[in-house]
Amino acid sequence: MNLLNNSFTNYMLLDNYVWEWILAILITLTIYVFLVFLKKVAEKKLKTFAEKTSSNLDDYLLEMLSSISRIFIFLSAINIGSNIITLNENVNNGLGHAFLLILFWQTTKWIVLIANIIFTKYKKIKETNNDMHGVTAINGLTAISKFIIWLIFLMLAMDNLGVDITALVAGLGIGGLAIALAAQSILGDLFASLTIMIDKPIAIGDYVVVDNFMGNVKAIGIKSTKLESLTGEEIIISNSDLLNSRLRNYHQSRMKKRRSTMKIGVIYETNFNELKKIQGILREIVKSNPKTEYIRAIFTNFGDFSLDFELTYNVLSPDYETLTEINHEIRLKIFETFEKEGLRFAYPTRTVHLAKED
Repeated sequence: MNLLNNSFTNYMLLDNYVWEWILAILITLTIYVFLVFLKKVAEKKLKTFAEKTSSNLDDYLLEMLSSISRIFIFLSAINIGSNIITLNENVNNGLGHAFLLILFWQTTKWIVLIANIIFTKYKKIKETNNDMHGVTAINGLTAISKFIIWLIFLMLAMDNLGVDITALVAGLGIGGLAIALAAQSILGDLFASLTIMIDKPIAIGDYVVVDNFMGNVKAIGIKSTKLESLTGEEIIISNSDLLNSRLRNYHQSRMKKRRSTMKIGVIYETNFNELKKIQGILREIVKSNPKTEYIRAIFTNFGDFSLDFELTYNVLSPDYETLTEINHEIRLKIFETFEKEGLRFAYPTRTVHLAKED
């Protein structure tokens, strides 16, 4: 009581006694410390419980609990502690607006987290079924959903701050053209990402050739698509450029095999019987490999310096690395067999005939 009766605590500060300010601060700090402590204890208990169960529900609850911001806790404590003192209208309104903003922000974080959990669940189902086009679509929907949710939060926050949303939207109708022109490339990439999501020309995991670039699709974002080349570099292509380019897709999600064609030339000195054997030799080489499917081997042309054959076969795998490895094996086997059979490969030659002078 002596503390409350001395001249300092009875001094008025901003329409409140000093002791009232001290009490409000103590209550605020106590509530803040208690809520932070309670959050940590709850997280620890829930984490221990989640590790013992196979259900994902407790994991989701732990994620939502962990996402609670300390700023939200602090402003909540201030909102409670300030009730015992009298604040002027401006300060009171300011605290109210600040608390509503942080409440909107925290709620938006929870909604985004829930949406992400739902989309992740369906994404895992698509990955289990090897539906990479479905994975691509879900990635696009996730990004767009997050954008819309945060846009709604921004509009609510601006409305809470006293901004006339109706007038703002009407003003955007006038300034929208200028904004669209300034952000033409960004909007183009955004609509291109929607096209990729709906039309599904590519999916994550596909091997694609885009003009002079080639590689496996690693990620498809709102603005750009990332490829990983065969040599390991990351290639980033804007989505609008991707759709405007000549695109070849060796999609592993739908391809079961790849076709390979190679040309083989032998010298003109090859006799007729040897020439007839070449087709059978090439056929047996391809059929002897369990990872290939023979299509044809034909005598195609009388070249400038060679008798040309064309060998065509399928590699029973959509993987590009497997294709190159099988081609390597087939070429080595052709070289080995031709060497045993005495068949000689052609190479550019020129025969010069000299006229003998009388």
